Amino acid sequence: MSWWRDTIRHLIWNVMADASLRLLVLLQQIPREPRSISTQQLHQRLLDAGYAVSLRTVQRDLVNLSSHFALMQNQPTGRGKTGVAWAFSQNSQHLAFPSMDAVTAMTVSMALAHLKTLLPAQVLQHLQPWQLEAEAQLSTHNSNKYQGWINKVRIVPQHFLQAPQVDAQAVGLIYEAVLENRQFCATYKGKPDRVIHPYGLVQQGHTLYLICRFYQFDDVRITVLHRYQDVQLLNEPVRAFPEFNIDDYLESGVMQLLLPDQQYLDLRLRVTPWLAAHLEETPLAEQQKFTTDPQHPDCYQLDAQVLDSMQLRRWLLSQGAGLQVLGPPRLREWMATIVREQAQQYAD
Repeated sequence: MSWWRDTIRHLIWNVMADASLRLLVLLQQIPREPRSISTQQLHQRLLDAGYAVSLRTVQRDLVNLSSHFALMQNQPTGRGKTGVAWAFSQNSQHLAFPSMDAVTAMTVSMALAHLKTLLPAQVLQHLQPWQLEAEAQLSTHNSNKYQGWINKVRIVPQHFLQAPQVDAQAVGLIYEAVLENRQFCATYKGKPDRVIHPYGLVQQGHTLYLICRFYQFDDVRITVLHRYQDVQLLNEPVRAFPEFNIDDYLESGVMQLLLPDQQYLDLRLRVTPWLAAHLEETPLAEQQKFTTDPQHPDCYQLDAQVLDSMQLRRWLLSQGAGLQVLGPPRLREWMATIVREQAQQYAD
C-alpha cells in the first residue's frame, strides 16, 4: 500500500503547489490605488490563465490574502461594474520576485533621483513603491556595509526650469489608454469633450507629449500631457493607423521644431577650444569635422550637416561668444540680426 500513500502525497503536493502558483498569479493582477479590479474580473483572468476555479474560491483567496498583504476593498466604478473591487494600498511596498540586490537598489535610487529633475512629481508617484523597496533593501540588508550610502550620491539637475504641473489621475488614465489602444475623452487646453486617439508617448526634457489624432481627423497632433484634464477612458479602440511608426515620425524631426522648409544645413562654425572639446564628446552630428581655423589659430572650425530647426538655433544663441556662425550665409545673417537686437536692448 506504500505506492498508494506515495500517490496520495504526490497529488496533495501538486494541488498545494498549484494553489500557491494561483495565488501568485492572483496577486500579480491586482493594481495599486487609485486603480482597482473587481472580483469578477480577477476570476476571469485566472480562468484565462488556465486555473479552473470558482468565483467563490477567488473571493476566499482574496480575503485570506488581505490578512497578509496591504489589499484594499472598495466599490468598483464605471459602467457595468458591480461587486467588490480590489487594489494594493497606494503606499504599500512593492513586492518583487526576486527581490532587489544592493547594487540594483542603489541604481534604482539614482535613477529616480535623476527623474525628479525631468518628470512632474505627480507622474513620479507611480514609481514610489520601487523607491521604498530600494530604500528598504539598503537599510535592512547588511546595514553596516551600506551605512551612509545616501550621503555619497547626488544628482545635479541640468535644467533650471521646473517641470510643469500635471493632473496625476489624468496622466494615469492616458497611460492606460495608450497601453490598451483605447480612445479617451478629455478636456484639452480648457476645451471639453475632445475625443482622442492615442498612438504614442514622448518625453523631451521636462515635458511629456502624447502623439495622437482628434475625433475622425487624419492629421497627427503632438499634445502636452499637462494640458489634459477630466480624462475618461472609452471602450472604443483607437482607429487603425498601420502606416504610423513612432520612430519614423520622430526621425522626421517633428520634435525639433523644424522650420517650414525642413532642410539640412551645411553648418560651419568657429568655436573656442573649450566648446570644441565639448562637441567632440557630445557631437552635433555623426559626421562632423574639426580643423584649425586659418584666420584664428587659437580657435577651431567645425563642419557638420544638421537639420535646420529652432532647437538648433536656440542652442547656437545659447553659446554666446563661444561660437560664430560662418555659414550658410542665411543662418549667419539670422544670427547677426538676433544678436544686434539683443545688444540694442542693453545699449542703455
